[in-house]
Amino acid sequence: MILGALALSAQNFENESEYYAKTVPITKIYTHREGYRIDYLREGNQVGIFWAPSEWFRGSQRKGGIAFGEGIAYPYASFFFKDGVLNHFRLYLVESLAHESWGTYGPEEQIAPDFPPADASPEIDF
Repeated sequence: MILGALALSAQNFENESEYYAKTVPITKIYTHREGYRIDYLREGNQVGIFWAPSEWFRGSQRKGGIAFGEGIAYPYASFFFKDGVLNHFRLYLVESLAHESWGTYGPEEQIAPDFPPADASPEIDF
């Protein structure tokens, strides 16, 4: 009986993912030639900002992904951690740029310096 319980316990650990996911609602997303600025809801209903360079969405070593959809849950973002470090993320966005979740920058705004370098690891504060 004890061996059966140990085998069942071991099987449960085998089925667990090595990743931990945290999902947050997006309040606004801005596009820029350098990438995306994602405003998301943090603990205590505070707004946080996540800067995602375009390079993070391309190539075999990409760190981010985008999935388009519709519904009351959209837009939102899921961040996946491995060993306590942000490994990759996925943005779930409404495809229509006319949706209220999309924002725009004025032509005079200089935000390019706010984007991290493409080879940097993504970081987020919840």
